[in-house]
Amino acid sequence: MHYFFVDESGSITSEYSESFPYFVVALVKVFDKDKLKRKFKRFVSSNLKQLQAADIKGKMFDKNGKFLELKGCCFTPELKNKFIDYMTREKLFEVYYIKLVNDKLSSSLCQNKARCFNYLIKEALTYYYKKGYLERCGCVFQIDERNIRTEAKYLLQEYLNTELQFDNIISEEIQVNYFESSSNYLIQVADIFANFFYSYLLSKNYKEKFNELLKKKIVKHIFTFPLN
Repeated sequence: MHYFFVDESGSITSEYSESFPYFVVALVKVFDKDKLKRKFKRFVSSNLKQLQAADIKGKMFDKNGKFLELKGCCFTPELKNKFIDYMTREKLFEVYYIKLVNDKLSSSLCQNKARCFNYLIKEALTYYYKKGYLERCGCVFQIDERNIRTEAKYLLQEYLNTELQFDNIISEEIQVNYFESSSNYLIQVADIFANFFYSYLLSKNYKEKFNELLKKKIVKHIFTFPLN
């Protein structure tokens, strides 16, 4: 069974693609959940003052200074590099990226963003299974529920099982669970890796670090949609 923790960065839009050229999804496949959670907590405790200083948006700590969650959009470049270096010292996970190029999308596909998101996940999984990046067993997805509209919450699991099993891509079930990111440390890891890749695409400021993750095989693949 594959265990994925999922978050996103950017926007799905064809109308405003000039301002928002990409939409990114980070699928973080975790090998040892407990060990990665412990590393996460150690990073927070050992970098508390630096995190508080970076939280100018008030998203990571409440007004009394209580820690809420890590948010990649609040990180300085120094903090992003520090977090990535610390979390990848051991190979406890690997990252599969989905990169949506907005100026290549039709407006009809963007009208229903939840449907577009589900379609992207299905297309990426199909590709990863068929190309041998993933063993053909089932998956458990844990996704930040704030990214999904309530009416679409229960569609992804049924959609993936129908499409992938009907096409004989997998024979085991796919499970999809939704969490508030503040209560799920590993979704927060996905948040930071999604934001890191999105920042890299926009600025190329993290080119050296990104190439390092590719070399270490922490970043396994980038699925680009639409396909060239």
